[in-house]
Amino acid sequence: MTGCISKIQPFSVYDGPGIRSVVFLKGCSLRCFWCHNPETQSKTPVMAKYAQKCISCGECINVCPNSQNEKTALFTPECTVCGKCSEVCFAEAIEKIGKEVTSDEIIKILLKDKQLYEESNGGVTFSGGEPLLQTEFLYDIMSKCNKYGIHTAIETALFASWDKIEKLVPVCDHFICDFKTADNQKHSEATGAENGLIIENLKKLAKTGKLKEVRTPVIPGFNDTDEDILAIWNIVKSLEKNIKYSLLPFCSICESKYKSQGRKFLATGIKEPSKEKMAELNNLLK
Repeated sequence: MTGCISKIQPFSVYDGPGIRSVVFLKGCSLRCFWCHNPETQSKTPVMAKYAQKCISCGECINVCPNSQNEKTALFTPECTVCGKCSEVCFAEAIEKIGKEVTSDEIIKILLKDKQLYEESNGGVTFSGGEPLLQTEFLYDIMSKCNKYGIHTAIETALFASWDKIEKLVPVCDHFICDFKTADNQKHSEATGAENGLIIENLKKLAKTGKLKEVRTPVIPGFNDTDEDILAIWNIVKSLEKNIKYSLLPFCSICESKYKSQGRKFLATGIKEPSKEKMAELNNLLK
């Protein structure tokens, strides 16, 4: 079975227990204005150009099937994301992000680090984007991970129908949910969708014993007040016991990703929360 991924990142220690490989699946049903992985929002591949690497050799213009006025069709409606420009760019200034792979190809890569997973009590985490959008592909990969004894985790916003989540529960050891705000209107304005389905899925998933972590990205001006955090915590603490809750500070370093993809970063100007602010919110939770 095949699916579309953006990359496989080895040696992660922030996406579940132990040392892990993170497989980033393409496609997302939400549009958070601060999204740190904009290259995963589209279900299909996207192009990126890193201007600082470009040496203006013109090879990309020569191979672009829709070039005009000595310019490629990159970031215009005429661009078909064929990737020919990236293939001839020896300076690696242009990249096609996203590719179709089989579950067997992914398993082959993961098995290379199986001993590392075992020694660190780690495994593989499937992130995105929203991995639940590729449920059948994900189920196929995770079933094979189970066969080889590789611990599995999913990072998800849980914005999907329950039947998709329910299918994955038997093959997933560890669910990590990204929960942004308890305020339905604020959630809708910031992500493009209401949060009712997410809260419902949180409650259902907690009862399976597979929901291990809930995380909140702290975005200044959006969800960083005491009231915001406590409202989320009141929902989390009403779930089953032994669910870890943590706060993740907003980071603006992802702005360069938007520029490389010819897109506007909607969170431009928002400052990262200070260490003092994060400590204040964490102390509030304690």
